[in-house]
Amino acid sequence: MKEVLLYGGLAGLSTLLGVLLVMYKRKLAEKYSIYFVSFAAGVLLAVSFFNLIPEGLKLYNNGLVVVLVGLILFYLIESFVTIHVCKEEKCELHKVGWMSFLGLGFHSLIDGVIIGVSFNINVMLGLITTIAIISHEFPEGLISASLMFRSKFKKEKVFWYSLLVALATPVGAVLAYLFLGNVGSNVLGILLSLAAGSFLYVAMANLIPELHSNTNKMNFIIMLLGILFVYLLGLVF
Repeated sequence: MKEVLLYGGLAGLSTLLGVLLVMYKRKLAEKYSIYFVSFAAGVLLAVSFFNLIPEGLKLYNNGLVVVLVGLILFYLIESFVTIHVCKEEKCELHKVGWMSFLGLGFHSLIDGVIIGVSFNINVMLGLITTIAIISHEFPEGLISASLMFRSKFKKEKVFWYSLLVALATPVGAVLAYLFLGNVGSNVLGILLSLAAGSFLYVAMANLIPELHSNTNKMNFIIMLLGILFVYLLGLVF
């Protein structure tokens, strides 16, 4: 329980750190945000294929079908509820400001649930999943804060809204750990497969398109480093 609260809190803190970096070092944050996005894309892809999908298949034979369902589900959710990592001036589909805040809060809550479910399987999976979530919540915090500032939010409001968003992750983690700890292996397998679908969706629909919009040749290399990082982490643990 303490581990779940700790790692859920660290994941939430990564979002808040991204926001604070924009608040006090906005030019620096916007200059290097693409590198964080590149690394996060690699980490999410690797954790999905190296960890979540294999573990999900061990617990539920039709896990790959659930991964596909997860991809479709999170596409539908994002279409109606939340916001992707677009630039405000380029995107007419997604609203910014309040929707950016609500969208990031929803993502943070789901990420917390994924952490809680992963720790219900084993500590190693929980740790690796938390690292993946930290890697993408930090750039999401950067982008969300930038969008809120462009929507003329004041610094104080951005900070307090972001603090609420950050708290959603440990809350989701603890609730999932407490209420999903006694479910059957099939249910846990389904939840892990849905988590894999979520990670793949975020990587392919949100992060990788952002890399395509930037011509920096280092993006691909940094994404590969994210994949390598997860692979080496698996060897260590």
